[in-house]
Amino acid sequence: MRAQGVIQGKQAASVVIPVELELSEANLIEAFRRLPSGRRAELLDKLQALREPLLRTVPANQLYGLTGLVSLGGDALADTEALYDDDCGY
Repeated sequence: MRAQGVIQGKQAASVVIPVELELSEANLIEAFRRLPSGRRAELLDKLQALREPLLRTVPANQLYGLTGLVSLGGDALADTEALYDDDCGY
């Protein structure tokens, strides 16, 4: 909740007052339905952002620069062949 006021013709600074409300799901949905469609869309975007992790991308022309950045060692081809090789006991 934001409180703003006017003091002697000057606008006072905004004050943020945290408030907790306990609402039933039905009341929350009803309050959401009463919002203008633009505000509903904004809230849905904010809620969706809470669910999705931030995806950091790299342009394709910078991928070569990432080569060798992480080195775990090993040989994936040799490991795969050993896994499916007849003499490994499987």
